[in-house]
Amino acid sequence: MSGQTAAGAQGLLWGALRHFGELIGETRRVKPCGAGKVLVASLSVAATLAISYYALFAHATQHYQVSIFLALMLPICFVTTTLHARVERLTPFDWLLGAAGSAAAIWFAFHEGRISNWMAGFSELETGDFVAGSILVGLTIEICRRTVGIGLTGVLFALLAYVAWGHLLTGSFRHPPVSYAYFLEMQVITTDGVFGSPLYVAASYAFLFVLFGNFYVLSGGGQLFFDLGAALTGRMVGGPAKACVMSSGLYGSISGSPVADVATTGPVSIPIMKKIGISPERAGAIEAAASTGGSMLPPVMGAVAFIMADFTGIPYLQICIYATLPALGYYLGVFLLVHFEAVRLNLPRLDESQIVGLRIALQRNWTSLVPIAVMMWLLTKGYSAAFVAGGSALSVIVASWFSTRENRIGARKLVDGCVETCMSSVPLAAAVAAAGMVIGCIELTGLSGKFTLLLFQLSGGYLIPSLILSGVILILLGMGMPTTGVYIMGVALLAPVLTGKYGLPTVPVHMFLLFYACLSAITPPVAVANFAAAAIAGANPFRLGPYAVKLAIGGFALPFFFLFNQGILQVGDWTAVVWDTSVGMALVFFASVFLHGYVRRMAIPLALRLAFAALPLAMMAPDRFVQGGCFALGFALFFALHRLARAREAAAGAPAPA
Repeated sequence: MSGQTAAGAQGLLWGALRHFGELIGETRRVKPCGAGKVLVASLSVAATLAISYYALFAHATQHYQVSIFLALMLPICFVTTTLHARVERLTPFDWLLGAAGSAAAIWFAFHEGRISNWMAGFSELETGDFVAGSILVGLTIEICRRTVGIGLTGVLFALLAYVAWGHLLTGSFRHPPVSYAYFLEMQVITTDGVFGSPLYVAASYAFLFVLFGNFYVLSGGGQLFFDLGAALTGRMVGGPAKACVMSSGLYGSISGSPVADVATTGPVSIPIMKKIGISPERAGAIEAAASTGGSMLPPVMGAVAFIMADFTGIPYLQICIYATLPALGYYLGVFLLVHFEAVRLNLPRLDESQIVGLRIALQRNWTSLVPIAVMMWLLTKGYSAAFVAGGSALSVIVASWFSTRENRIGARKLVDGCVETCMSSVPLAAAVAAAGMVIGCIELTGLSGKFTLLLFQLSGGYLIPSLILSGVILILLGMGMPTTGVYIMGVALLAPVLTGKYGLPTVPVHMFLLFYACLSAITPPVAVANFAAAAIAGANPFRLGPYAVKLAIGGFALPFFFLFNQGILQVGDWTAVVWDTSVGMALVFFASVFLHGYVRRMAIPLALRLAFAALPLAMMAPDRFVQGGCFALGFALFFALHRLARAREAAAGAPAPA
């Protein structure tokens, strides 16, 4: 009887915890009907026009632009999310929160003149500032909970508690008392809080690049990328999976959003992969991993790249140059593991009826190439990122008018594109607003310097342990936070250690943070790309997560490599670029062989498999003698095993995959 009582108590406890998790965790996304639909459409068009106006024609202060963005976006945020996961419909409370958020943001926009002349230590908050500021802080936390979940929200709560009660601690983590007035001043008056760089980036060119991607899909660009991927890889063994990698990479380089990439290419590629015998979990993982790379691949990288440009002062075009070769290395790893598995299982090719020639694909959708050309021209001419994004989005609309009737963007599609952009920007806006608050809390308490000291002590003052700890911390953050949150936390806590204490250059350190932040899209348990792909594949997102992480080996390994071998970032002379790129690609190749464990259909002996694991680690050392030796040894081993595998297949009379 006591055992039954204990089991019942345990069941009640787990039920209570699950219910509590539903109450405080991410909520449902809804699409309003009737008047709500009209309101969202009107606000979306207004937000698009306002952001485009400031990008192309006018200039305003950062605080004012963010105020206008919040005044238009906060109502959209609250009327498209429910109170908690068990609530399926909007309530009057949601409308009230949206109206309150808009009113608070309008207050700060109306008082921009006073705020722009603010003098810290002399200017004082008015009653309206206290009210509006408190509303914005509270609503930022709430919308972060609704759209991002408990990961980033939990970090924010912990930091707020540290701000409030950290002065009661003893030791190095104690800080002076912080008054509520000073806290609000930091969060809503200065640009170190809610109105900081992360939200400003989202309210300007990040929003416009998302708009560009949505217009590009509406104009038929997504189909062009699938046709190109199918034409280039469809006739290879495992063609559908390789076409998925190719098309997702191409589209991801334009959308910059893993979820948008999965939602666009996944409904086409995932069913085809399942049809040739790939399990739903693996089909979803291939799509998720291939789509995640789009956040790293120019010309349109994810929001993290825009934030990096703002934080470091490095032009966005230069960041694109730095990222190009490592991003291709990421896709090399995905492609190799997909190829190795296709050869081992002898997966079929894509059906000929689904393959069109390159010439036909370009002929029937050539207009989709025009916006890409316009974007590249604007980037190379040195225009601001906001102007590039706005001009490119406008070029999509104009180019579509010369396409087929179904691909032309008229008034209805224009509104649909604006609505979709604002809807997809809700989680981004919430995450970066919360991340701004995180930065404000860290600035208030001096936590960055304290964390630097802690990490330095944990690593014993040695560089390699510090880098390993940094990678582990970023992976752990990525398990519960969105991409932008991971990067911003990394910049606030880890970058000072790596650049200040160890003297590593700014570019590779921030690229290290950028890559690991992007990988949060497939790092369980909070992995947005996995969830999107699992929904299409009909699979459990937690079961496809490990395989997606395996496919992304290039993204996990290359950041450690380019910290010491910057040629792959196109830093240095051409000999360094060629050498480091060759070694980096070989590193990804050997890591992929180790993870797969087969050469063709022959299992690799354990000792040799461990050798393939050791080679990438040795090749990270910036020693050309060591790198060259590992390069030669690794390929000699692989080709010897490949020859042995072919001989065994011939002796057994097995059909050889192409």
